[in-house]
Amino acid sequence: MELGLRDRVAIVTGASRGIGRQIAVDLAREGTHLVLNARDASALATTAAEAEGHGVRVVVVVADLFDHDAAPRVAQAAVDELGRLDILVNNAGGGGDPTRLQKLTNDDWQQGFELNFFSAVRMTAACLPTMLERGWGRVVNIASTYGVEPGTYFGPYSAAKAALLNYSKNVSRAFSAQGVLSNCVIPGITITEAINDTAAAAAAAQGITADDVMAKMMQKDPVAMGRFGEPEEVAAAVVFLASEAASWIAGAALAVDGATLRSI
Repeated sequence: MELGLRDRVAIVTGASRGIGRQIAVDLAREGTHLVLNARDASALATTAAEAEGHGVRVVVVVADLFDHDAAPRVAQAAVDELGRLDILVNNAGGGGDPTRLQKLTNDDWQQGFELNFFSAVRMTAACLPTMLERGWGRVVNIASTYGVEPGTYFGPYSAAKAALLNYSKNVSRAFSAQGVLSNCVIPGITITEAINDTAAAAAAAQGITADDVMAKMMQKDPVAMGRFGEPEEVAAAVVFLASEAASWIAGAALAVDGATLRSI
């Protein structure tokens, strides 16, 4: 299938590792030029080198999206360095350490929303004027199954991802008639560096193996398919929603979770 992504320009946040890195590489494979953002310069350079191996131009912007000035700078880099801006993938985020609801502080809630919601809002706001001027744009937000069915130990993350689902729908209702489509991908637990690091830390703390930790995770949040996801499986959905092939999909929330979610 021809996806119509060749020579378009995409911003991918949180592109240094895991799902974000895979999204960047898969977009590059389709011929999409990239602006990659994350905080880790070294890891981001590795992603950029792999993407450039597919013959596309890559601009790296090392910035912390907690900084309110970062989003306009990332968006402007696309226009200044690559001449256009077509696609935004809001992937930056993270669940933080598991914490019981009653032990969460105000700072925990503020940081959870800054990282998982407000960073995406600021990035979207920074990109919208250029997309609207061109009459074409794709915003793909990376949510989570916890945004639909909350995780007890991940209160701020769950609430922020629920807000992101709402915001994504709102953006499409406001701007789809002008050619800018916004959608969410809802990954289930996906085997990334972050998940592996978390499992290793939990295993060390409990005196068990990382495989035992993963088995406990599966027992706690069963996946009907019987396994967790891979970054490639999530990235494939993102690339599709960013493409011409998704031209009548707006305000959707696509679960890529192996049937983890029980709701329709």
